[in-house]
Amino acid sequence: MSQSFPIILGEKIKHARENLGLSIDDLATQATLSKKQLGQIENGGDESFYSAAIKLIAARKVARILDLEEDEYLEKVESPNSSKNT
Repeated sequence: MSQSFPIILGEKIKHARENLGLSIDDLATQATLSKKQLGQIENGGDESFYSAAIKLIAARKVARILDLEEDEYLEKVESPNSSKNT
């Protein structure tokens, strides 16, 4: 069974970073990520991450630094197996 992960809204993370006046270098250092990893969180891509789960963990770490709530930077994905009983 495959696990679905929320969609990371990278533009929201980028906007929050810019509003705080942080450069990619500054935030990457604070989050102990590479600039390439942070760029992929903000702009998409996943080559720098071993898995979607690790990218999500990194995005949550960045969001905590930026003081973002999950609903501000994550979009929940409905599982195709979840059905509503009506």
